[in-house]
Amino acid sequence: MLQATNAAEACGDKFLLVGRGVEFHRAYAALYPASIVIYARLPADAAKAIRDSRFQTSLKQAGHRVLLVENEAALASALEADRVDLILTDVAGAERVSRRALAAPSKPTVLPVMYRPTKEEVQTIEARYQCRLTSADRTDRYLAAIDNAMKARADAKKAKGRS
Repeated sequence: MLQATNAAEACGDKFLLVGRGVEFHRAYAALYPASIVIYARLPADAAKAIRDSRFQTSLKQAGHRVLLVENEAALASALEADRVDLILTDVAGAERVSRRALAAPSKPTVLPVMYRPTKEEVQTIEARYQCRLTSADRTDRYLAAIDNAMKARADAKKAKGRS
């Protein structure tokens, strides 16, 4: 007697099998691809997280353009030479970077990254920058914050166009 077992897999079921899943950051495609400058001056602790090559690779895989700069001169050059949408930087220098961003032609949004923040610091940063990123956050948290910032930029551009 012959026995045959037929397995039918629906679309996507192959991802549910053990060991065949796709990591979130590899499957993630940015809704709003951004040109991102990572301003990571050492020895800032948050800078260590955003200068990690795996983190930068994840951003690129999601569809973002990424440039790492490490000093004021390189930041100024990047802001003048190209369209920049976002700047990721350590919270310690965020205010100075924000002033520089306002003077840049593309007026990029600054997303500060905190290292072990207190509740007060978190509240202050969220109120000022409408985002909260810490050096301990996973890549998907950064990707979501980047999409939110880019959506806000797109909405502001539309509103400005209607005025």
